[in-house]
Amino acid sequence: MDRGVGRGRLGVFAIVLVVAIGVASRGWADTWDDTVKAAIAEGEVDVHGGPGELFLHVLTDGFRKAFPQIKINFSGQSGRDAIPKIVRERAAGVYTLDVYVGGSSSVLQSLKPINAFAPIRPALILPEVTDDKDWYGGLDSGFVDKEKKYILGFEGTVTDTTIVNWDAVSHSDLKTYDDLQKPEFAGKIVWDDPRLPGPGLGAAQRFLLNFGEDWLKRLYSQQKIVYIANPRQEAEWLVSGKYPISLGGSPDEIARFQQQGLGKNVSAFDAYQPHPTMDFGYGTVSLMANAPHPNAAKVYINWLLSKAGQTDWGKIGGNSRRIDIPYAWPEIAPKPGVTYIPEQTEENLPNREEAGNLAKKYIPSGP
Repeated sequence: MDRGVGRGRLGVFAIVLVVAIGVASRGWADTWDDTVKAAIAEGEVDVHGGPGELFLHVLTDGFRKAFPQIKINFSGQSGRDAIPKIVRERAAGVYTLDVYVGGSSSVLQSLKPINAFAPIRPALILPEVTDDKDWYGGLDSGFVDKEKKYILGFEGTVTDTTIVNWDAVSHSDLKTYDDLQKPEFAGKIVWDDPRLPGPGLGAAQRFLLNFGEDWLKRLYSQQKIVYIANPRQEAEWLVSGKYPISLGGSPDEIARFQQQGLGKNVSAFDAYQPHPTMDFGYGTVSLMANAPHPNAAKVYINWLLSKAGQTDWGKIGGNSRRIDIPYAWPEIAPKPGVTYIPEQTEENLPNREEAGNLAKKYIPSGP
């Protein structure tokens, strides 16, 4: 082959390669620009998120600043309140929601079976969202559903199962989880009701995984525990010392009191567990099927999973799975070298259901 011809062909190949790389690199940008333009034309996005003022601000303020042309309609409720309404609406062919942000167990049990979600992967556009190296365990390790298509967990927190007011409880009396079974703690424990979806059921699941069925039965039935479905009341009782041990308590609500100078000696009980778990908390996101504003939904999801959105998420009290931003709460971040059970995946749902069924069976009825 003539060397000049060879060099010419190589030159043409190099030009074609550079052009191809340029087109590929522009692909996501063009898609993103088109999606944002279509979202602005839609004008709004309807998002479900967690309950309370903190969730409202964390899940809306940054988005409003980034995309002021897109109105965000936010509904902040616990899943136990929001999901029945969504199920009824969808049964009637009414589609009012674009994005669902919340805990995973309730959506797995109630929304996934009615095909309420669209695949989320096609909605992920920004490279900073899709790059595996930016996520603890890779992006796909956050999928909660078996198909790894619909419910993506973006939080990775080692949740505090038990929170204690140490003004009323001695460290020498409460050293291990077995100590919760001591007669002296009967009537001193308040528990976010594990018969209902929520953090209290998560606490029960961890107890079942780590200490077994008999241990959990005794705790349910023998310790004169107060079961409540009011996170703020539970936090108030904990801080006041009326019930100085809280199971499944809300860090958000407890922080409200501590910001007022109350409950300064309220903190987590961090004792050994043979099977440590990591959970997504309220930190999963799903794209609703038949979303009324599909492009605005994509823009919102990409913002939420971006560095900016996940930095805002840290204000909730949990850690993002993104590893290119600092942990918001290092003390409850996954520790290097520790293998954690992802407690809220669909595969582990039967264990969570068992913990709830045991609660319904063994928690004494009556006041």
